[in-house]
Amino acid sequence: MAFAGRLGWVALLVGITGALAMGLEPRPAGNQAQRDQALKAMRDGNFKEAYEALRRLALDPADDPLKVGEDLENATQCLQRLNRVNEIDAFREAVIDVHRGNWRLLWAAARNYMNVQHQGFLIAGEFQRGHHRGGGEVMNATERDRIRALQLMAQALPMAKRDDDHRSTSNFLLELAGMLLNNRGHDEAWRLQYLSDLDTLPDYEPGWGYYSPTSGAPVDEDGNPVFHHVPKSWETAETDGQRWRWCLEQAIEFNPANRTAVRLQFADFLWNQFGVQTMAHYGWRFGRMQTDDTKEDESGTYALHTLGENETIARLASGVKRFALPDEFNFIKIWQEMAAADHGLPALERLVQVFENRRQYPRAAEYCRKVVQAYTEARNQRAAEAWQDRLDQIVGNWGRFEPVTSQPASQGATVEYRFRNGTAVELTAHEVDVPKLLDDVKAYLKSRPTRLDRSKLNIGNIGHMLVHENQKQYVGREVASWKLDLTPREKHFDKRVTVTTPLQKPGAYLVTAKMADGNTSHVILWLSDTAIAKKPLEGKTLYFVADAVTGRPIAKANVEFFGWRQERRRD
Repeated sequence: MAFAGRLGWVALLVGITGALAMGLEPRPAGNQAQRDQALKAMRDGNFKEAYEALRRLALDPADDPLKVGEDLENATQCLQRLNRVNEIDAFREAVIDVHRGNWRLLWAAARNYMNVQHQGFLIAGEFQRGHHRGGGEVMNATERDRIRALQLMAQALPMAKRDDDHRSTSNFLLELAGMLLNNRGHDEAWRLQYLSDLDTLPDYEPGWGYYSPTSGAPVDEDGNPVFHHVPKSWETAETDGQRWRWCLEQAIEFNPANRTAVRLQFADFLWNQFGVQTMAHYGWRFGRMQTDDTKEDESGTYALHTLGENETIARLASGVKRFALPDEFNFIKIWQEMAAADHGLPALERLVQVFENRRQYPRAAEYCRKVVQAYTEARNQRAAEAWQDRLDQIVGNWGRFEPVTSQPASQGATVEYRFRNGTAVELTAHEVDVPKLLDDVKAYLKSRPTRLDRSKLNIGNIGHMLVHENQKQYVGREVASWKLDLTPREKHFDKRVTVTTPLQKPGAYLVTAKMADGNTSHVILWLSDTAIAKKPLEGKTLYFVADAVTGRPIAKANVEFFGWRQERRRD
């Protein structure tokens, strides 16, 4: 018992000493006066003077332990503005050596390592951080800086845990978690399976230090997704992923007010790894198949609407796979719990997105209504209206034309129309006065404008001009109108139909679709009776004018050319 008592007194003495070292005792006013003067010089752009003053403060063992980290950071900014980045490393390590017992300074130095420029050059066998004129091999310290930052954070960790300022300790742990996750959040997530060696700094690496994407979330030997569990302590963690989880849980323990932010961050990571949107990396396959929900397959985009809320279909390193998510790693469940606990507006917004991605639109609409209600109760009218618009796009009558290319005249022009929920649409077609458009383009060029407005020259962008720029002068008479009955799919799914128009004559037409009790959509439909092919030859150009349907040449075709040239002149 006596031995234990001595240890208690030693611990108490250490605690008192540590408290004094953390700046709880009065500090001379001179330090703050010097700091204020240095910051004024910094604001005035006198970076050399500011750096010298801040350097003296940061290297002074008597500097305020609560502000020495700011002194280090401001001095570093001065060196960057002075283009003396290559001096940062030696200066920073000197400050660390002086204040090695100050966990807040170690934290600031670690952040400095993470934020400073990582690229440099190898010159005469020595790494010089920053830009360099006169050659040298391009190198980077990206991973080396991360390991050095983790070393400093690990050194500060025991002191931070003993500090009575639990809020700062929690924020420290959150930043440590972010450093562990650095460059490992999505494409490089496989790196979280390894335990970073904090005993040895890695070598500098050649190149600029940019990571390349991988093919999906990591898997174990059996092809199952890798989940990171919480270890008992920092020391018992077997991977960086476990260290990261431990830091997040400890951040909550030291400051329960951070629970919402931590849970949100963890769920976002899981969604980023295992959400169905990861299949979009397969490009066209995701987009082409997402409109077909009739195929029977357990792992394609066409099966998204069949997923249970404890399931997902995601792109893993071994390929696309459908699998169950344990409750601990189920981002949907985490967000739902957050929403139910009245901390849930960000969680509700994410639930709308995730169910839209899964094409489970009734569920998405349910959460979207809750978001609208939450913003309405918070009297955020602009956000409430934006989310109401999003809800209307799910449950309301909505339609749009698909992109369309030029078609031959006299063949019965068609256009694809995608819609949801609506049962009828009214369509009209107006002629577009192409000759007037061409005449205006010529007149604009002949006016010799000082600076060309490209939007006035882009004839192919006539649709944008008519609809968004309200250039009604090119819209001619109405030539057709008709109504089309629609049969929508259930559960707010999109459906695409082919609209056959009565248009036959060559020309350009503005086709408008007004969905009953819904939106209005426009498309420009070009009908051609001739086609012109252009081929460069030696010293000349061949133009071939043909019938748009048969491809046969048109004899004695009259082709009119116009063009312009720009010259840059001194005056």
